Amino acid sequence: MFTIRKVAEEKPKRSLPIKSIIGWSAELSRPLLHWYEDWKERREHEKLQQERVRLLKRVFVILISVLVVFVIIAGIAQALFSVEILSFSRLASITGTPPITDENGFTNILLIGQGDGDHDGKDLTDTIMLASIDAENTNSVVLLSFPRDLYLLHTEKMGKGKLNTFYRDYKGYLKYMKEMDDAIAAEEALKELGDEIGRHMDMQVHGVIKVDFVAFTQAVDALDGVDIDVPYDIIDPEYPDSNFGFDPFEIYKGPNHLDGATALKYARSRHTTSDFGRSARQQQLIRALAQKAKEEGLIKKPGTLLNFLKIYNDNVESTLTTSDMIGLLSLLKNLDKDNVVTMQLSDRNALYDGFIEPGGFLYTPPRDLFEGASVLLPVSIPEFPVTWNQILTLKKLLFDTRSVYLDNPSVSVLNAGAASGIARKLATELTRYGFNVEVIANASLEKQEESFVATIPAEGKEEEDDLGLFFSSLLSAKTMQMPTLPPEEVRDVTIVLGKDYSYSPLQSLISTEE
Repeated sequence: MFTIRKVAEEKPKRSLPIKSIIGWSAELSRPLLHWYEDWKERREHEKLQQERVRLLKRVFVILISVLVVFVIIAGIAQALFSVEILSFSRLASITGTPPITDENGFTNILLIGQGDGDHDGKDLTDTIMLASIDAENTNSVVLLSFPRDLYLLHTEKMGKGKLNTFYRDYKGYLKYMKEMDDAIAAEEALKELGDEIGRHMDMQVHGVIKVDFVAFTQAVDALDGVDIDVPYDIIDPEYPDSNFGFDPFEIYKGPNHLDGATALKYARSRHTTSDFGRSARQQQLIRALAQKAKEEGLIKKPGTLLNFLKIYNDNVESTLTTSDMIGLLSLLKNLDKDNVVTMQLSDRNALYDGFIEPGGFLYTPPRDLFEGASVLLPVSIPEFPVTWNQILTLKKLLFDTRSVYLDNPSVSVLNAGAASGIARKLATELTRYGFNVEVIANASLEKQEESFVATIPAEGKEEEDDLGLFFSSLLSAKTMQMPTLPPEEVRDVTIVLGKDYSYSPLQSLISTEE
């Protein structure tokens, strides 16, 4: 018989205890969990940092837009961005669009001021000012103000009318006749107004910025007021209030500290003076505001900046994008606050009386030609048809040869053989174009056969030769060394008119064709 037996007994299978598996898994996963928690924390921190950076950029972008509006006139951006925690150049390179310039390297911006929603002339543009910025050569700004009653006999899209009505009327046309959204209609109206002024001035207008009365008042108050040296007494019993009545306004010659409401009245009052005096006061206020912002270190005060942020969002409109604003400010950062030339177009033209001022290129035609309205037209040579030739000549001189205006030389015009009265006639013409004529007299010289221009050398300056060349080219005269003349007849530039001089208006001497 065979007996079957196991050679070796099989060992029973052993299973791992569940508790052991869980324990080992926990041990193995603990580093992974720590790594995940660290990664998650870092990720959340990075997201928070990115959000903070985005928020910071957004705040600064809007903030810069606010500052552009109030800095563009005086060119003090370099002072405003002296804070070390922000590299403006770096920010501008990331978020800014390089400003557009014309063939001369100028960036031209139209600045507009208008009433608020409660103003009896809603959407009428009370202030119209052209700013031409040269950041390439002279680091300067030229400001030319247009009176609101200036009448355009024709426009490309807006018909004819007073300059201060075009924005309102064209905006209304686009909104109600073309069924445009209000914001789009407003922007299109601003753009068209800028384009039309550009066409009349034969220049590119690269952007338009519009600020209302509320923005102006709040801006002054945000700076705790502004100090102004008032040039003359203003007594205006008919200053308008918001209920179609009067709110009498008085301010007297000398230093004055103005709050926002008073500064607005100072800028708007016309009863004592005129539209032209008002334009000069507006330019004075803008420069004072910009200087105050610099002196107070505006960008270092978060509370003030937040105030300006709200002012900008609520009361400023522009055809420029935020990126354009940043690029514009990058253009302004090196401008010299003292290199600002201002002028107002006016009817102080000496045609009907002896009163003359720089910018006196307008006149008031008979009212019955304009349905009883008081309007202003350009003085034209010849009288008809009405042209902008003299204003274009002013633009050519004031904008394109601005370095002469920045030097602001004193001028003497002496008659030494020319026809009687011709020196005064030339001096009047030069004054209208903004040159500082201080002396008009007969020269203490023998009669000269040829006219000439002489300049006074100054220590450390070389501009005198340029000035002499400028005026000699302007008048087709030669340059000479200064002759021996009494001190009262000599100025920085002395123009001596000889027998050969025959008066011609500057319009005939300067080509305005591009």
